[in-house]
Amino acid sequence: MLRKDVNKTYQTEIMTAIKNRSDLVFITYSGLEDTEEKIKFALAKILERFREEELFTPIISCIKELIANATKANAKMILINEGKIKYSDDPVEVVKQIRMILNEDALLEYGIKAKRNKLSTRTYLKIHGNNLIIEVINNVPLSEKELNKIRERIEVSSKYDNIAEFYLENPDPEAEGMGLGLSMVVILLKNINISHKNFIVTTDSATKTYATILIPLA
Repeated sequence: MLRKDVNKTYQTEIMTAIKNRSDLVFITYSGLEDTEEKIKFALAKILERFREEELFTPIISCIKELIANATKANAKMILINEGKIKYSDDPVEVVKQIRMILNEDALLEYGIKAKRNKLSTRTYLKIHGNNLIIEVINNVPLSEKELNKIRERIEVSSKYDNIAEFYLENPDPEAEGMGLGLSMVVILLKNINISHKNFIVTTDSATKTYATILIPLA
């Protein structure tokens, strides 16, 4: 009974925010199912409002990829702080350590550590005019080298129509599973006729990384 009451509460809050065109924000520290359900509900209601329900599957897939990337980036920072990643410039070591925690129990553990260290992932859904702006922010900055690599990967990905073809021609064993996720976002957007230029990754070089998608809804 409590679960149903909780569901009704957040659904009402989300519906009110959408009606008032207020920004929605969802804060996570690891991949928690209940938060994902809230994001799905909010996205479905926004798309329903604009009669663009067919965009739900590709867009929620993009959001999940961006949240996964942010969660991994936060976990990587904790692994460095714990001394489990001793050489952050060594891609083989980084990939090995990241892969060791890519399971439900470990991600939950690192989610607790992320919260303790204030390493959150914030997912914003914003309605501006006839556009939906999706922004995923995490509290780990990117270096100029990392940012340039991401921009290059986004540009290259835009030439492909499916992720399998892209990955076969552009394998990246040093991407820690994150580069592939970014490529998937680009290709998913392309398949619904949204330019890769509507997807940008930026950093303040000090405390945060921003992944932003602009979705025209009219």
